[in-house]
Amino acid sequence: MTYGPSEGAAGLRTEELPGLSLRNVTKQFVSGDTVVTALNDVNLDLRKGECAALLGPSGAGKSTLLMIAGCLMAPTAGSVIIDGNVLYDSTAGERALHDDREFRRKHIGFVFQKAHLIPFLTAVENVQVAMEINDVRPSEARERAQVLLDDLGVGDRAGNLPRQLSGGQQQRVAVARALANEPSLLLADEPTAALDAQRARQVMELFQHIAHKRGASVIVVTHDHRALEHFDRILMQQDGRLSERSEPSEVAT
Repeated sequence: MTYGPSEGAAGLRTEELPGLSLRNVTKQFVSGDTVVTALNDVNLDLRKGECAALLGPSGAGKSTLLMIAGCLMAPTAGSVIIDGNVLYDSTAGERALHDDREFRRKHIGFVFQKAHLIPFLTAVENVQVAMEINDVRPSEARERAQVLLDDLGVGDRAGNLPRQLSGGQQQRVAVARALANEPSLLLADEPTAALDAQRARQVMELFQHIAHKRGASVIVVTHDHRALEHFDRILMQQDGRLSERSEPSEVAT
């Protein structure tokens, strides 16, 4: 289900719609007689051009929230709406209202905790292939892939296979791949954990640029409180519930 070109949810014009909306999202995992509630009635509106940090202790449901927002996991209940497109709506009795894979390829960039690079492709090919499956011409895809790798400081390793790269270099290639199709929604799960302070700052500044200059909606899971200056909003996930902190000083160190 998609909204028309001029009107969306609650009669809002498409350009006024949030980049991401989570409505009463709950996610439960069942093992035998045990039910674990990872997300409990989560609501979030993230505007286009907004960059948000997602903090919280281990096991708080941060990765689960990203997986659902990124259409990699269906919620137990609630709705997920991206740019006016309803991806999941439990009230309608349907889980997926789109071809999730095609939608993800074209609209969502995801950076995981591990790089997950294709081992038999070079760094530039790992980035290039993300565009080619979206029908970008190989020459154009390769040129843009090289630019992204250059921007992230690994352009000189473009011809190396993942096994020839350090963990930090692999992660920067993964970030370039996530940015390849200029996604409207960018989700990153601890993307700087394997990077030194300088590279981590560069990556966070790039996420901020993607939001502010290109109008993407960005959520980054991080434990690095020094990086909070790069975010417009600070979200806290704890015990399955989502809250917001108005200032970095409100976040416990």
